Parts: sequence; structure tokens; C-alpha cells
Amino acid sequence: MKNLEANYEKNIGATSKTAATAALMLLVSVTIVSLFSLSNIIIPDTAHQLVVAEDAQLGVNSVEQINFSSPFSNSFSLGTPFLVEYDNTTSLKAIKNADPKSFDLTSEGYGTVNGLRYKDNGTGIYLTNPVDGSVYQKGVIELKTDSDAIETTYESISRTSDNGIVLDNGIMIFNASSSNGGDLSFLNNTVAAYKDIIDLRRGNLTTMAWEWK
Repeated sequence: MKNLEANYEKNIGATSKTAATAALMLLVSVTIVSLFSLSNIIIPDTAHQLVVAEDAQLGVNSVEQINFSSPFSNSFSLGTPFLVEYDNTTSLKAIKNADPKSFDLTSEGYGTVNGLRYKDNGTGIYLTNPVDGSVYQKGVIELKTDSDAIETTYESISRTSDNGIVLDNGIMIFNASSSNGGDLSFLNNTVAAYKDIIDLRRGNLTTMAWEWK
């Protein structure tokens, strides 16, 4: 009897042990399959994102990857100016606590834009740098035809000249003040690059502008 009982317990223990081992192996198999499936979903996307980020970082920060000669090989031809204007200074008022050659000023004159004739008047500041003699200007000009008008703000900086001539380089920004369908409505919300030639001896100036498209 004792031998039968011992054999029974031995068999039961072995069976239980075998069942436990089988269950453990099944659990491990399921876990591995689950992790493999999960990795197929997450890892490729993450790896792709890391590669993209790495490439982008390399493109932004690596000097060797940039072709610096490409921008310099491009040129923009502004062609014939679309605006030519002739003005005379009508008043100068010294600016307090500024260089003696700095003024609030007004001007008036006439010009053509895209072949259309107009009259103009302007107000602005003329600031001279006492260190190098360069000039900074900023102001507003109103262009008027018989039936329409528009305003442009301008800003420029000059190169100095010893013979009483100041050469300006600047920008004009036309607002949307022209009437709908008016003579000057094509200038609404446009930008122009311009050059000024200022004759300080006579107080007049010539402006040439190119529409920046």
C-alpha cells in the first residue's frame, strides 16, 4: 500500500510539475508573441522618426551639406524703373538735440508711375550721422492724380558724397488708400525698392523706384 501511495504521489507531483512547466512555457510564448507584435507596430515608426530627425538635424547644422554658391549664382534684374519722381524741398526745421544737419522736412513735386502722371507732397525726417556723415530718412509721400490718391511710407539710408550729392537706397510701401478701381489702385499693398539722388546745394531730389514682385 505504501509503495502504491508513494508511486501515486510521485506521479501526481510529476504531472503537476509538467503541467506547471507547460503553463509557464505557454505564458512565455504568449508574451514573446505579444512583444513581437507590439514591436512591429511601434518600433518601425519610432525608428523612422529618429532617422528623419537625424537627417533634418544634419541638413540644418552641417556646413558641408549646404551649397553656398547656389544663391549667389541667381540674379534679379529690376529693369526699367516703374516710378520716376522729381521733388523740391519746401521747408526744413532743425531737430532738437540732433546733428545740425538733421531736419524735419516737407517736399512737393511730380512724377510718373507706369506712365501715369501725378503730383506729390511729402513729410519726413532727415537725420545725419555725425560719425560718418551718412543719412537716414523716413517719411510719408502722397501721390495724387485728378481723381485718385494714395500714400506710401518710405525709409532709406545713404552713402556719403563729398560734392553735395547724397545717394539713397530704400524701400516704399504703398498702403491701400487708393479708391476702389481708381487710377492708382494698382499700387495698393505693393512694395518698391528705390534710389534717391539728393542735391543738397539746390534742395531737390530725383527718385527712381522699381516694383518688387
